[in-house]
Amino acid sequence: MRNIVLTRIDDRLLHGQVVVSWIPYLQADEVVIVDDEYAGDEFMSLLIKNAAPDNVRVHIFTAEKAAAYLKKEDEGARILLLVRNVVYLKTLTEVGVKLNKINIGNSGGGAGREKYYNTVHFSHEELSIMRDIALNTEVEIRMLPKDKALAFS
Repeated sequence: MRNIVLTRIDDRLLHGQVVVSWIPYLQADEVVIVDDEYAGDEFMSLLIKNAAPDNVRVHIFTAEKAAAYLKKEDEGARILLLVRNVVYLKTLTEVGVKLNKINIGNSGGGAGREKYYNTVHFSHEELSIMRDIALNTEVEIRMLPKDKALAFS
């Protein structure tokens, strides 16, 4: 399996905080984004890929294609896995993708979503999924690497 150094839930995906803080902190040289919508949108994919540093490869996959890619043999890359929502994590773990550590950065509010912590909002279903995942995987809430991590419970 490929080397996923961190899985981050952030509905903004690849943006300034990730590019300037998380990628250097993790020494990531590859970003895998799991988003069914953007994987099929050539324009959005191009915009996202252009936000990355020149020395970082970016892939945007559907959940199914991401699982197949991540389950391949490790080629030495340090991968930051970005997902927009919790449901993608459930899909990946159900097909055998091992997530060692999950960081929750930003999960916006909206209809049917309740505030869990600061900028983290979940529906009842998403909260249930996260609690199930947290039984076998370390999960933290932290916006930036320099911030104190809050354990998800």
